[in-house]
Amino acid sequence: MSTNAITRLRPALVAALVLLTGCVSQSVKHVNATKAVHAEREIPQAELLDVNIAVFDPGYTEPVEEDSGIFPQVRKAEAGFIPYRLRETLQSTGHWGPVRVVPSPNTSSELTITGRIIESTGRDLEVAVRAVDASGRVWLDKSYRETAASLSYSDADPSQIDPFQDLYNRVANDLLKQRKALSSKQLRDIRTLAFLRFADDLAPDAFAGYLGKNKERYRVRGLPADSDPNVQRINAIRDRDYRLVDALDQHYYLFGEQIQAPYDEWRAASYQEAKNLEKVRKESLARMAAGAVGVVAGIYGAGQASNSAQAAAAYTGVVGGGYLFKTGLDKSAEKKLHIEALKELGESLSSDLKPRVIELDGKTVTLSGSAEAQYQEWRELLRKIYTNETGFEPASAAPPASSPEKDQ
Repeated sequence: MSTNAITRLRPALVAALVLLTGCVSQSVKHVNATKAVHAEREIPQAELLDVNIAVFDPGYTEPVEEDSGIFPQVRKAEAGFIPYRLRETLQSTGHWGPVRVVPSPNTSSELTITGRIIESTGRDLEVAVRAVDASGRVWLDKSYRETAASLSYSDADPSQIDPFQDLYNRVANDLLKQRKALSSKQLRDIRTLAFLRFADDLAPDAFAGYLGKNKERYRVRGLPADSDPNVQRINAIRDRDYRLVDALDQHYYLFGEQIQAPYDEWRAASYQEAKNLEKVRKESLARMAAGAVGVVAGIYGAGQASNSAQAAAAYTGVVGGGYLFKTGLDKSAEKKLHIEALKELGESLSSDLKPRVIELDGKTVTLSGSAEAQYQEWRELLRKIYTNETGFEPASAAPPASSPEKDQ
């Protein structure tokens, strides 16, 4: 290839590389385009399932890589905040009984929702969500992803709608779809199974005979009489359990309310920083690629030069390419500044997280990172309460004589 050919080709190569590395597709998104479906009629109380949403898995392992974009303190906060936002969405639809955020899944829940954060920035949110009812029936097991609209962080948008509300609405609508697919009897059986599993967890000798299980699915084999003293004791203890669960839920509610403002500020800044970071990254790659092409073309041209003019042109190409490559490196340094800005934002958010301590029936429960351990300790206390109130370990109870009732 001649020097003239290289000279003619170089601008085209540079332009092509810039286009390939610098193009960004733009799309216009509408805020809250997906609406959550609300109840149009009153649902019978016996068919309103209670929902427990467990604090999400933050979705990272220690140690966290420096350039991963994950800030552990922020992720831990989001692991509680995202369930809170989902709670608010489900509760507002009118399709459910009490919706609570809890430290971890438990056997007494009529419908349990768990999740894991896959990606979370001010711009993108992706979570894996799983929902299982008391019978062991899986309602959901899928990932949801949403990209925030730039308008969500604009002063021109006075709606105060969460930038990722569409994601929560889609989860709510998918859960409603599964609920509508169940009969009235199946919904009532789920509530019964939740009671029996709670009772079996506390007093397996007295209640195991009323539960049937096939692989991972439970069914009602029969019911104890309402006048059974064990049933009355379990109901009383379950009421105490609800009190703690309500207290935990209130903690996460207050946590969500208090963190909302600083978290929104963090997300807005993170959104802009993420955009800046992407822009800088693309510009850096484009400049470095273009510079490399210029240097290679200049060196090749110098080797083929037959006169001083061609040699001077080749030298200019090498110098120009080197300069472009250097500016690309400078852009990489600018990228590090944006990463540091994101880290500082994450640290400022984590400073707003404070543990809470509550008193319940004379027992102190610390609501912080150890809330799950504290709740497990509470469940052990409930078992002791049952034993103390009965005065002995419950004797085995034979299952009712009625034929087993198959789950549908």
